[in-house]
Amino acid sequence: MYKERRFSEEQLREASNVNIIALAKNRGYDVRKVTPRSYKIPGYGGLYIKGDGTKWNWFSRGKGGGAIQFLMELENISCVDAVKELLDIPHDALPQVEPPPKDIDEKRELVLPRRNSTYKHIFAYLIYTRKIHGDVVQEFVKNKQLYEDEKRNCVFVGYNNENEPKFASLRGTGRKQFRKDLWGSDKTYPFHREGTNDTLLIFESPIDLMSYMTLAKIYKIKAFHHHMISMGGTSYLPIEYYTSQHPAIKKMILCLDNDQEGHFFSQQIQERFGERFQILKHLPTAKDFNEDLIVMHNRLNDYEKTEGMQL
Repeated sequence: MYKERRFSEEQLREASNVNIIALAKNRGYDVRKVTPRSYKIPGYGGLYIKGDGTKWNWFSRGKGGGAIQFLMELENISCVDAVKELLDIPHDALPQVEPPPKDIDEKRELVLPRRNSTYKHIFAYLIYTRKIHGDVVQEFVKNKQLYEDEKRNCVFVGYNNENEPKFASLRGTGRKQFRKDLWGSDKTYPFHREGTNDTLLIFESPIDLMSYMTLAKIYKIKAFHHHMISMGGTSYLPIEYYTSQHPAIKKMILCLDNDQEGHFFSQQIQERFGERFQILKHLPTAKDFNEDLIVMHNRLNDYEKTEGMQL
């Protein structure tokens, strides 16, 4: 069957297409779901598997790839032996793996929640709790990209070219915070701030995007003309769509979370878009740019208090 240790293109394709999540479980690895779009094998120094089981990355060793490379690296076997192992696995021996959530909810039409009679709860939450500048909050409210619903949640909205709402995510403002995308949302159309130059900044959440704008104000950056989008998590769709609508964009700056999940998706973006765009990273010092903003805000307050005591 494996004469002269050579494989046909079809055999190599079959081996490469084995779901890595199912493969890892089949081999006895402790595979844990960490987000709807990624899995982790604890004890292996940041070994993440993409939610659809097609890619993996081992950050502590700078390794990654598909199913063949997975067996080669983790079980220290040759490429030939890895392919043999994969081809010899009966299809019914692999466990079922739940597919990652769809970026488009095809079953429902998006219906935005009713607006509240006031905006005071989201203003208090975003400005006083999250430390986002009031002008930044007002800008998105004015553009109808942000409002408060009847349950006092922040509602972040993305529109299509016809100015129809197509995506919406909620963020709770109370003590029991929560966040979710509304049924019927299409991640193709992101919460964004349109720019005028050739650079696109990419964030995981609207609050990180707004925090970055606030940090730019603190650092007195007046000429800030970059395009900015929030992916609403980790999805390629808003990147594909936004760059198609703004063909002048030549550069991407990835402003994702400073954690292994963020690093993992940054690498996936590099692989997917690296040939078309110059891709750079701007990592926050803490986990994300809102944490950076809160830390800076607290330091400025402490400094002002100290200065006041010395006068």
